[in-house]
Amino acid sequence: MGLSTEQIANLLAMISNVEPDELDCDSCLTQVAEFAELHLASRDIPEAMRAVQVHLEQCACCQDELNALLKGLSAIHSPE
Repeated sequence: MGLSTEQIANLLAMISNVEPDELDCDSCLTQVAEFAELHLASRDIPEAMRAVQVHLEQCACCQDELNALLKGLSAIHSPE
């Protein structure tokens, strides 16, 4: 079973949009806790964390991990 012309075009478009310093999921998840803490503190995301932010915007799996972490951290930090 081969790829359709449309599928090939979509794959090529995705490849051309990859940034050279783009993070993979493992690299993103090693930094997601720090990103979550900054987010919860409503602090600006430093330039060093921009790659994490970009990855999270593009990766639903890592976004799910971030959301679960934010939920857990919010529960820990919220007054009872």
